[in-house]
Order: sequence, then C-alpha cells, then structure tokens
Amino acid sequence: MAKKLFNSLFGRQLSYGSENEEPVNLQDAFSSNTTPQLEAYDQSSDQPPMQQQPPMQQLPPMQQQLNLGPQLQLKSQKIAPQTYGQMPSAPGGEDMNVAYKASNVIVRERIKKENPDDIALLDSVDKSDIIVVRGTYDHIHLVLEAIGIPFLAVNPGDLMRMSLRPDQTVYVNCPSSFPANAARKLEAFVKSGGQLITTDWALKHVLEVAFPKTVRHNGKNSGDEVVSIEIVAKDDEILKGFIDQEKDAAPVWWLECSSYPIEILDKKKVKVLVRSDDLKRKYGADPVIISFDHGEGVVYHMISHFYLQRSETRTSKQSLGTVAYAEAQNMTESSRLEVEGITKGCANLNYGVVQSASTSSEFVSRGVLKQKRKYASKLT
Repeated sequence: MAKKLFNSLFGRQLSYGSENEEPVNLQDAFSSNTTPQLEAYDQSSDQPPMQQQPPMQQLPPMQQQLNLGPQLQLKSQKIAPQTYGQMPSAPGGEDMNVAYKASNVIVRERIKKENPDDIALLDSVDKSDIIVVRGTYDHIHLVLEAIGIPFLAVNPGDLMRMSLRPDQTVYVNCPSSFPANAARKLEAFVKSGGQLITTDWALKHVLEVAFPKTVRHNGKNSGDEVVSIEIVAKDDEILKGFIDQEKDAAPVWWLECSSYPIEILDKKKVKVLVRSDDLKRKYGADPVIISFDHGEGVVYHMISHFYLQRSETRTSKQSLGTVAYAEAQNMTESSRLEVEGITKGCANLNYGVVQSASTSSEFVSRGVLKQKRKYASKLT
C-alpha cells in the first residue's frame, strides 16, 4: 500500500457527466470500457467534440499530453481500467460521489456555524447563477452536482450567444483549445463584476488570450504526482477550507500529467494564494492557486483539476476512517451520524479521501457564496 492512497484518475480524463451531457455520469462513461470515436475540432465551431485519451498500455511511464491537432482521428479502442486499492478509475465512480456527498455535510455545517444566513444564501443559488463551460478535461460539474449546487452547462461557443450577468460565476473546465472571441467575452464579463474560475490548460487557452501580460504557461508540463502545498493568502475567504485543513494535516495537491505551471507576468496585479516548493523545484514556478482583480470582478485559476484532488496518506491520521475525520471537525452528533450513514459500506474511503473532497467542495461552495454575498449586499 506504501504511501499512495488511491489513484482516482488516469492520465487526463474527459469532462463527461453533467445532466446536460451524454452520458449522464462517468460510471456510465466507463461501463463499456471503450473510447469514443474522436473527431477533428475546428476552433471556430460551437460544438467541440469530446476527446479521449489513448489506451493506458500505449502510454509511456510519464504520460504525454495529447497532440490535439485539426487532423486528429483515432479509432475506438479498449481501455485497461486502472485502480488502486480497488478505488474505481472513473472520476464519476460511486465511491468518489460518496466522498463528495459526505464532505458536503461537513462543509455546510462549518459554514452554518460561522453564519447561518450563508446557508440560506447558498440554498438560494439558481441554475442561472453558475455557468460551467465544458472543456476537454476536468469535472467541475460533478463537484457541483455532488454538493447540490445547480448550474447551467454550456459549450465554449455558446458564450457568444449568451448575455452574461455581472453577478454570475463562470467555471471553465480545463480545455484543449478555446475560441478567442469567447475568451475575450469572458474578459468583459469579469470587468463588469463577474467571477471567473478556471483550471489548468485554461491558463493558455483562456487567460493568456483574455488577460494578456498578466499570467502565462511557463512552457513546462508537470508529471502525474502529488506535491505539498502552502497556504499564502490566509485572508481570502474562498480558501477557508484549505486553511483549516492545514491546521489538521499538511495539505497536498495533485498535479495531473501535463498540467501547466503558472508564470506570473504582472506581479503587482496577481496574488499567489497557494504555492508549492515542490512545484517550484521541479517545474520552475510555485503558484498552485492565483487570483487577480480585473475591473469590478475577479479571476481565480488553479493548476490541475477540481475533481477529485487525489490524496496521499502522508500522515497516520489520514489513514483513519471517515468517521474519524467527521469527529475531528467537531461536528454535531446528527451530522456525524449523517456522514457515517452516507459512507457506510465504502471501505475504500478514509480520512484522507474525505479531507481532499472537503477541501475541493468547500472551495467551490465558498466561491459561490462570495459572489452571491457581493451582489446581495448591493441589493440591500
């Protein structure tokens, strides 16, 4: 078992799984154990096709990112499923959904203890308040689904036909490419007051286009590994979950294969919220999560993906059971029993898994809350 807890994703998984996509969940996506047919992606198209990685057995030890050129065509092939400790390889696997559902109980209680009104505000979120832009990779929609936050999923090209409101939050799943005019529309959205949250390859395909001379990909690609992280901006409410986890056990961050290290060009404008010495030493750039204000709005960007941040059992505490984690959060008896009921029968889950899920789900919940609170105050 060594130190690795589980391997929840292999290589770069696809952004399947929302109610607005086919198949309806990742469990179904991998049930046939075959890859879909790939088609060419014309960046001017409003409907980019899904992309799938080649079979695992053909990948080198340090998996290489796909070269998704305009002439790309691959035949349907069998995939050898990859698991670790019997944890499902599909990001929509039932154990992962259970981890997020349990984490949601924990996060909601934490938020309620701080301010009961915030739970009412979180529950008031409407589908139109959250826009998830489909990408090739990452699964932000699955985090939102698991923690019960409604959202609208759209394709990148759909942005040009939409009227974005400044009170909205837009998430961009890690894309292999992105229409330049859609990226520029997101710049105008942020400038008017919107909140934009992006992951990994959006650094190159969205942020470099929409916000030139601010940040960029430093030209290196990460390996598939977990690195230690340090919370720098302890005053940003969106990081509350990270800060509290840091007190409990040293937090870590998963770098998926070929993640893009972040180079900061405008050091006066861009804030490093979370950093990593491991990342700096290996790839020459230490930012893990950054943010910058633009006009009336804000941009958050992170290296790698939301769903599911992989964990390592770096401490004996993280190998304990899920109930131990719930107890460590000083939860009420009713909430602790709810977590116990949700995770019952999931032998693969433990303290470290639910801790990782809680960090991600709290980041999402507090990001949504921050934007809702900002505009709720303007209406009063």
